[in-house]
Amino acid sequence: MKIVIVEDEIRIREGLMKLLERIDQNYQVVGEAENGKAGLELILDSKPDLVITDVQMPIMDGLETVSYTHLRAHE
Repeated sequence: MKIVIVEDEIRIREGLMKLLERIDQNYQVVGEAENGKAGLELILDSKPDLVITDVQMPIMDGLETVSYTHLRAHE
């Protein structure tokens, strides 16, 4: 499963990556971003199976990111 993590706090991003690796070796973190705008670009480029995102982030929050992802997927 391809996963993208969008989280502004580095320690949480790294912790999530380590946790996912321990849960299942088939989980592949294909990218990480520190804000919603960078996350949106990463999501659109990598087309992951799962996105784990923070809600409150700088530049673009997680809810906006998911909303734009949904809109772009249906264009």
